Amino acid sequence: MRGVIPAALLLTVNVLAIPASAFSDCDTGLTTQAGTAGEAQAKRPEERNPELMLKQAMREKENDLLQRQMRHLEKLQQQAERNAVRTEKLQEIKDRS
Repeated sequence: MRGVIPAALLLTVNVLAIPASAFSDCDTGLTTQAGTAGEAQAKRPEERNPELMLKQAMREKENDLLQRQMRHLEKLQQQAERNAVRTEKLQEIKDRS
């Protein structure tokens, strides 16, 4: 396990140490053509497809609504518990008299 982290660091250092001049103009020309064709793929899914953006926004709204409903339900449960305690106390008072 000790050798795993240093090996990963060495690999990262070696990859980052490649100079920019190592890539030829010919290679960059090919990647430019491929890059323009694949620009849509490079962008985040939300930016390239309005339908995905809409679905994501709807999902976030649904999650927000669900969270609000859960908080409201918790408050109602707490209120029901308090009411049950009050009812028990009132019943005890009635039974005593």
